[in-house]
Amino acid sequence: MCGRYTLTSKELRELEEFLNTIDRDSSLSDSKAPINNYNVAPTHEMPVAYVDVNGKRTLETMHWGFMGWKPKPGKKLFLPINTRDDSIVEKPMWKKPFLTSRCIIPASGFYEWSGKKGNKTPHYIYPVNEKFIGFAGIFSDLAPEDISSNRSYSIITTKPNKVMEKIHDRMPVILHPSEFSDWLDPDNEDPDYLTDFLRPYSDDGIDEYIVSKAVGNVKNNSENLIQKADLFG
Repeated sequence: MCGRYTLTSKELRELEEFLNTIDRDSSLSDSKAPINNYNVAPTHEMPVAYVDVNGKRTLETMHWGFMGWKPKPGKKLFLPINTRDDSIVEKPMWKKPFLTSRCIIPASGFYEWSGKKGNKTPHYIYPVNEKFIGFAGIFSDLAPEDISSNRSYSIITTKPNKVMEKIHDRMPVILHPSEFSDWLDPDNEDPDYLTDFLRPYSDDGIDEYIVSKAVGNVKNNSENLIQKADLFG
């Protein structure tokens, strides 16, 4: 799964160049403003790239936690943060957005935990050849009413590569920049073609190291979280 990630950038323009977006939603600040979130958690509102109704590749803040439908009064919201690749075509909740509402979630890296419950070790996984990575995702035109975003998203997960298999049995689907255009193309609605994107990332494209357990507390958010843990201190 993917339950925490990071997104740090000196300027918003860096993300726009990485994602090749040509439009920006007003929810995002000036292009020279830094983006620094070292502990992105579910319910956070983060930049996401998608193709809007006018065919423009747009960067917009969305709510992390996919809202598939409006809940009935008194019913608790079901807002999944991840979508499994092996159920994305089979389950009605996922199939339509997979075919029509795909997105890319930019990140600087992500966290995953290894070990047994009660004594888990956090790892930071980061790109080796790029400053950012792009998670494959789906989005909805719905979002909880008490937030500023108008849309919500979920990160698609798949089997682990060799780097991840020693940590967890799932990993986020990471797209290569050369795949961004085809993944976002709204005219691509062939499920067989699209599922080819849902594969483990190349083994030499990411690496990892152990970090402080402080990342487990969502209130902690500083550059110290991505520093290598002092295992002997």
